[in-house]
Amino acid sequence: MNAPARIPVTNLQHHVFYVTELERSKAFYIKLFDLQFSALNHPDSSAAMRLSQQEMHFFSFGFHHHDICLVKHHKLKMDNKSMLHFALAVKDARAFDAVGSRARRMGLPIREGRMLASARPVSRAFCVQDPDKHWIEIIEETSR
Repeated sequence: MNAPARIPVTNLQHHVFYVTELERSKAFYIKLFDLQFSALNHPDSSAAMRLSQQEMHFFSFGFHHHDICLVKHHKLKMDNKSMLHFALAVKDARAFDAVGSRARRMGLPIREGRMLASARPVSRAFCVQDPDKHWIEIIEETSR
């Protein structure tokens, strides 16, 4: 079986957010976007992370050391109302269709269109939620 093609995201640098279960969220983001796992914690912040009882998992779309960082704070109660959503623009129609197909295969409910009706119009967009109910908006990038 061939490995799935990496979804070519064109706009994000970078996003850090809290999750309740690192392994569950890690599996979700790797499966939906075929992300590369970059690092557990970070040499520059390891001491601070241990003191604050946080754990970080870094992931890359292939552009930077990390494009997404999932953080588990073992004392913090999760409040997903603190982040409304984040948006990813994918390279073209083929990439947009590929991530949509992955989301459907994962059984994710898909909300068609932009997250906010007043947002700049795009050719196509849809939204899904991760295991912690963070909204992810996927936008098809059109050639300019």
